[in-house]
This record gives sequence, C-alpha cells and structure tokens, in this order.
Amino acid sequence: MKKSNGFTIVEIIVVIVIIGILAAVTIISYTGITQRVTIASMKSDLTDAAQQIKLFQLYNIAGNFPTANNCTNTASTEICLKTNGSNYYAAGSYVYNNSSSPKTYQLDITNGNLKYRITDDSTPVAVVAPAPVSLAVSDPTNWLTIGTQIWGKYNLNVGTMVTGVTAQTNNATLEKYCYANNSTNCTTYGGLYQWDEAMQYVNTAGAQGICPTGSHIPTDTEWKTLEMQLGMTQIQADGTIWRGTDQGTQLKSGGTSGLNILLGGNRGTDGTFSHLPTQTFLWSSSESTYLAWIRYFDSGYATVYRYTLGKTQGFSVRCLGN
Repeated sequence: MKKSNGFTIVEIIVVIVIIGILAAVTIISYTGITQRVTIASMKSDLTDAAQQIKLFQLYNIAGNFPTANNCTNTASTEICLKTNGSNYYAAGSYVYNNSSSPKTYQLDITNGNLKYRITDDSTPVAVVAPAPVSLAVSDPTNWLTIGTQIWGKYNLNVGTMVTGVTAQTNNATLEKYCYANNSTNCTTYGGLYQWDEAMQYVNTAGAQGICPTGSHIPTDTEWKTLEMQLGMTQIQADGTIWRGTDQGTQLKSGGTSGLNILLGGNRGTDGTFSHLPTQTFLWSSSESTYLAWIRYFDSGYATVYRYTLGKTQGFSVRCLGN
C-alpha cells in the first residue's frame, strides 16, 4: 500500500491548537513587556521631577518646596514638571507641606489605570497596582522571589463587591468587600475577604482558596519563613503580638522587600470599615476553631504583629507560589 505524505485530521487539529497557544503566549508576553516599559517611564518621570523639586528647595531662601506645578501659566509658575508619552500629572497630584518638620511633598503620576507616587523620602512606588497581565507564578510583573519563596506583589482583587453589612456566603458568587463600599478602594488596595470566603470553605492549611492556579494562601509557618528571610530570628518569628526589628518597614509600601504592602484598612464584624490608611491585616490559611492566624501592619510600628483573630472580619489576601 502506498504511504500517504499528507496530514491526518487529528494532526491538523493539533497544529492549530499549538499555534493558538503560541499566539496567546505571545500576546501576554507583549502586553507584559509594554506594561513594564510604561512603568519604567513613569518611574523615570517621577525621579526627574524629584530632582527638580529638590533643586528648587535647595535654592529657596526658606528651604521650602514649590507650592505649585503649573506649566501653562509661566507668570505664576514656581516649577514646571513635564512628563513623557501618555504619562500625566493630574490636578491635585502634587501636595506639599512647608509647615511640617521636616518639610514634605508627594507627587503622583498617572498612565491609564496605573498610578505611581514619589515623596520627599521615598523612591517611586505603586499607588494603584498594575492590572494583572498574567497570574502565572512565573510572571515577574505580578510575582516576586524572596529567598526560597515566590510572593504575589499585590493584594488579591477578585470577585463581586458586596456591602460591608452583607455576610459573604458559600454560594456560586465569589464575594469581596471594598473599603467604605467604594470599588475604587479595591482597585487601589485589593479586596477584603472573610476567612471562609478566602479559603473557599475548606480549612486545610495551605489551601489554594481564591488564589490563582499555582499558588495558595500562605500558612502561618510560611509567613514566618518570609519574616526570617528578612532578618527575624526563629524565636522572634514564633512569638506573638509585635515581633522582630524592622521587618514591618521592609514589607510595607516603599520597603526594601519589594512587596509594598499598602495600609488598606479592614472590615469589622459589624460591617463597618476602619483604619485606612494607617493599618492593614492579612490572612494566613492556618486556623484554630473560630480564629485564624493573621499578620497586621501599622504605620506607627516597624515590626510585624502576629495573632489569631475572628474569621468573620474582612482582611486582605496575599498569595504565595506553590
């Protein structure tokens, strides 16, 4: 029998599927590269602006920061901060305080749904986190390697918003709280979840819960591993209440860890919201009956608080790669 040199239907289908997968990967990769270029441009503009602001202060008799950024009115402009491409400084994006000691300023730059900030004592950090391009744990846009672990760079923001007085339940809808029932707070700080909703109604330490495939909600022990990789001792990590030295500072926004944990407040058991922008709470997947182990960060503390709290409160979630 003469052997056919053509392709079978099955082989053709396999080739089509492979081409489709490669095309999707290419689109995601391109989008991710484009986003990283945009972020680099925003950070560069902020760094240049910070140099101009500092020079103004250096030559100002009173050592003040400029009181305006207005490039359109040269008669009254103290300083003109320009941007590149589609980056822009929105109205009210520059805030200063020449009465405080030390004197301070804050400048935000925007591009689409991205916003970055620089202050008198920080490098550029994300205010509104980039919309995820890919949740693959290998994607450096959204995941960060610290020691032996791979952590999500941003608090999870998945699900449908329900009001603070509504209990999250085991139904067909993934539910989240947004601080003050305002969806823009979810965009900035991530969603707030009751422990059972975050865990998707299992109580197994290390469960995937609402985290993307390839990751899970960190256990209490995995939180300790992170803290020890940032300098805590085992004895300190095993303690409760405020522990460590400067690990809280390292983990909070602008800290050296790169995780930039924002102080996004919480939702209480009575359905009210509190403590934005001075505190934040993050779940672990380790529990004890009606309580679960948490990590708590406060603007007034350089250390990290570890304790168990009630599962019906609304806290943030950071995912950890498997």
